Amino acid sequence: MMLLTVNSESNTYQRCCFIYVLVLLIDTASLHRLVEGVEGGSVVMPCSKRSIVLEEKHLTVHWRHNDTRNVYDIIQGEVSVKEQDPAYKNRAEVLAKELKKGQIFLKITDLQLSDRGTFLCFVPDLRLYHSTQLVVKEKLHVKSHGTGTSLGRTLHLLLLSGFILHFI
Repeated sequence: MMLLTVNSESNTYQRCCFIYVLVLLIDTASLHRLVEGVEGGSVVMPCSKRSIVLEEKHLTVHWRHNDTRNVYDIIQGEVSVKEQDPAYKNRAEVLAKELKKGQIFLKITDLQLSDRGTFLCFVPDLRLYHSTQLVVKEKLHVKSHGTGTSLGRTLHLLLLSGFILHFI
């Protein structure tokens, strides 16, 4: 009977340790997030759900796309584009106002279909890893039919005029 009690205590201890480790991992490695954008548009991706308390001059942050492309770096509080992938030149930036508040957001403008994939944010001093799945949808190109108005606007007018005629 005593052996059964020891196993039960051991099981409880193992469960508590597992939960504690899981909480630590969730705190340092945020859960995966999904962000959607449209080709030609822009998106803002967070690095973490929590506010980061670090002096700006000591902050080091790395943003990577699909583990291979260097999107943006802040090293010791200084922006470094020395090793930035040319595809992100003049399209990627960290929002400075938010950074001062302890929030790290990466903004990508002029979205390309090739931007689809996983973006990883890594803050080494905090052992913080955060991944964001970026979905870029194709921009819909609605062709006009000679009058300079788009098909969508014409359909709306036709439906509206049909409704008014039906109502009268």
